[in-house]
Amino acid sequence: MKGKIYWLILIIVVVAIGFSFVWLRKPSPPSPTPPLPPPVQKGNLEFVGKISGAGSPNFLKGVSSVHIAGNYAFTASLQDSALSVFDISDPSHPKLVKALKGAGAPYYLGGADSVFVSGDRAYVASYLDDALTIFDVSDPENPKHLGVISGAGSPNYLDGANSVCVVKDIAYVAAFDDKALTLIDVSDPSHPKYLGSVAGKASPYLDGASSVVVSHNHAYVATAGDDALSVSDVSDPTHPKHVGTARGAGYPNYLDGATSVFVSGNRAYVASMYDNSLTVFDVSDPTAPLFLGNVHGAGSPYFLGGASSVFVSGKYAYVASAKDSALSVFDITDPKKPNLVDSVQGRGDPYYLGGAWSVYASGPYVYVAGFEDSSLSIFELK
Repeated sequence: MKGKIYWLILIIVVVAIGFSFVWLRKPSPPSPTPPLPPPVQKGNLEFVGKISGAGSPNFLKGVSSVHIAGNYAFTASLQDSALSVFDISDPSHPKLVKALKGAGAPYYLGGADSVFVSGDRAYVASYLDDALTIFDVSDPENPKHLGVISGAGSPNYLDGANSVCVVKDIAYVAAFDDKALTLIDVSDPSHPKYLGSVAGKASPYLDGASSVVVSHNHAYVATAGDDALSVSDVSDPTHPKHVGTARGAGYPNYLDGATSVFVSGNRAYVASMYDNSLTVFDVSDPTAPLFLGNVHGAGSPYFLGGASSVFVSGKYAYVASAKDSALSVFDITDPKKPNLVDSVQGRGDPYYLGGAWSVYASGPYVYVAGFEDSSLSIFELK
């Protein structure tokens, strides 16, 4: 009997102490409340035309990048390991003019993931071949192979090359698996040469380097593994150095799976795949990117599920979203409150936006590469 009374008293004492602790403990501060979504302003985004098809003749299987130069669209297709060129002078009826394909020698297009056209040259970063390949496209209907540089780790740091941007005679490559930003001298396109690189997880926050753009001697890299926008000073291309970072999944930066970056003026726009998000930063001071605004959300109304690519032209930001198979357009006149103008979505007929992976705007037209639909679709914003 005494044992039972002892245990009963002990239980009462423990419970009383527990209630006292809960009563006296300082309450946690409330979590920050994300800003309300901006209003929707529906516009008029019209489908114009498309071209599709895996394998011969279009080689658009797993198309992951599109770049427009004049009357031609250049695409890189990861699964077809190909560079394709299309005549878009009539955007309602794009037509193939040439395709080059093949992993390994001579083209090293295995896992072709990104294409960038500068002047009369096209540069392709290939994820599986760990390579940067250069083509002469002065005659877009007859591209000629000029040169290649490849190799994972030292000395070229091109493992998982999946994004390229060219400024003057330097190619900047984001290498996903080398966690690196690599600079290549392309002044002699037949013999591209390694210049320098920045690499590493944590600082410089280049884990999963996915997209690179260069502006005013600074390279901006979206990094999916570090959920970050990483900024490097590239004024000395042989010794690039990390100088600034914005990072963090969820509120407030929404950079989970940062996949694409575009810089216009003193603003950087980042599309983040896992946060289903478009975030705007002030980069007037590249060493300290400052959050300005954000819009996020899969499905209606923004259709940013798996946001994978952002392109800015004038007052509009265009976002391709792979999970939602969508193209969304935002008015960014007020960068703190991007406003939805219009969106279209859907796999297969009629839009062929399955796995929308890359977007490029030129004039009144918007071009979207649909990874799953093996398609290049063209729209017009009226």
